[in-house]
Amino acid sequence: MTPSPSILADFAVRLVFGLSLALTVADWRETPLAFFRTNCQVILGLLVLAALAVSQNGAANPACWTLAGAAAAAYAATVAWGLGLVRIGRPALLLITAVAAGWLTAASRDADPGLWMFNSLSRWASGFVLGATLAAMLLGHHYLTAPTMSIEPLKRSIRFMGWGLVVRGALGLGGLLLAQGAAPALGIGVVTADSWLFPVMRWGMGFAAPVLATAMAWKTVEIRSTQSATGILYAAMTLLLFGELSSLITARGGVPIV
Repeated sequence: MTPSPSILADFAVRLVFGLSLALTVADWRETPLAFFRTNCQVILGLLVLAALAVSQNGAANPACWTLAGAAAAAYAATVAWGLGLVRIGRPALLLITAVAAGWLTAASRDADPGLWMFNSLSRWASGFVLGATLAAMLLGHHYLTAPTMSIEPLKRSIRFMGWGLVVRGALGLGGLLLAQGAAPALGIGVVTADSWLFPVMRWGMGFAAPVLATAMAWKTVEIRSTQSATGILYAAMTLLLFGELSSLITARGGVPIV
């Protein structure tokens, strides 16, 4: 079993995976190209942060060079979207998505192939719901400067959030079932699987509340109240951060990620 990646790098790459995937499937014909450029800059910053965190284990670390290469692709994507070169920008985002998925898979490596696959899927689902929510939140801001923009891109982003929450919740519940008998490995300090703090942060703030916020955002978007929807999406993103960070902090090698 390989050592677990740093919490900072793990979380940053999850965000990169989800955000780049959300941008890849977004319709650039209905969305300002500046939105893609701005998000590619966010991806670039996250990849640099992750590379710096991983480099503490040695600059020759292959994981560090992988992230550095993805950061170079993010820089190219930023320039491409800024110049309106969609044929370059989209493949660059696809490459970043693939690299991030591979990195998360490697970070999930375990002697048990089944657990390795499960934790890889959990990291992908975590990144997808975080990235979709962040993309929807940032997209909401563009309606302030482009009020006549079609509401469909924001609706599509909120649908992605809903799908991501369903998959993440299913995997999280499956992980709890698989973790029976390994509960002590889920804790860190006073945060244990059988304490009140873990379920409240992970399932209350980190799942039930974002589900409610997503439903509220959808209803708000239906009446085209984009400013209100953006505020709700801010709350949803904050709640998801609490939930996914609590899951990440309490994760241990050899135990399913919940």
